[in-house]
Amino acid sequence: MAPNITFEKILPKEDILKMLNNIVFRGVYDSEGNPLRPYEGAKFSMVKILPPERPTSFPRIMHNFQQHPLFTAQPTIYADQTEIMDNVDNFLKTIDKRIFNIGFEGVQYYWEGRGRFHIIPPIIEKHVYPLKDGFLDFEKMSKRFEGAFVKDAKGELHPLFEKVIRDFYIDHGSKVSYMNVFHHNAELINYGLRFNGNHEFFIICDGSHRIDFALEHLDEPTNAIVVESDNLLPYYAFPMPFRPVTRLTSKKAERMYPRLERDKVHLLNSFIKKVLHYDWVKGGLHVSSLRNKKFQPW
Repeated sequence: MAPNITFEKILPKEDILKMLNNIVFRGVYDSEGNPLRPYEGAKFSMVKILPPERPTSFPRIMHNFQQHPLFTAQPTIYADQTEIMDNVDNFLKTIDKRIFNIGFEGVQYYWEGRGRFHIIPPIIEKHVYPLKDGFLDFEKMSKRFEGAFVKDAKGELHPLFEKVIRDFYIDHGSKVSYMNVFHHNAELINYGLRFNGNHEFFIICDGSHRIDFALEHLDEPTNAIVVESDNLLPYYAFPMPFRPVTRLTSKKAERMYPRLERDKVHLLNSFIKKVLHYDWVKGGLHVSSLRNKKFQPW
């Protein structure tokens, strides 16, 4: 039975830009304890993502008349989310739109039994990461977090730019006396021993299932929004090639594969790994996703 989805309104570009600028980090603050905004002062532009031409090639993004490989933080696609994309695409057909050709705007709709949502083009962030023999240069990466702090369970602020956090309270009575800011596996990820200096990574921030549905199920190029900013903090997990992906029926199915190796590798250590996630609702955007609404940063 087809879901009951009702069109409500189109959100113009001006509204979408305002919403994007008001998004906050879920657990990163300034020195006064105010949530930082990841897209404050950022530049937004429309781009096109092209389907791969063969099994050994990758989706590519057209940006400034050049093609770039597409990366993702989590190379896992869930079939139940793909089914949602199919339903949304069928709904969009009723208003003469498709999931792959939405312009710089948003479509607000109400899905009976699920709630009110917005669909906008996928968000791609352009990151410039410093490499040293193909590994992330963590001395330079730390400086990217200048002015960024995390809170422990007692509300104490700890700087992310010092590489080491001391006396971090997990709850009211237990604390970690010493821990590295970055993930314990971070120094193992290598992008090619020949590469040094700054290199660009176009990373899917929001919309991986929309992109996969457009490219793989519909075989259509898809519109996306690229975010660029000199002040953009590093993304919450390491960029991995968007193809090949791991396909599961649902998030719950991951329990069947306890040793699944092809999953995300967080940038920060396990106690603070989610602080770099975004709170889209704070910006006024309601996107259908797998994000856990009950957030605990440590």
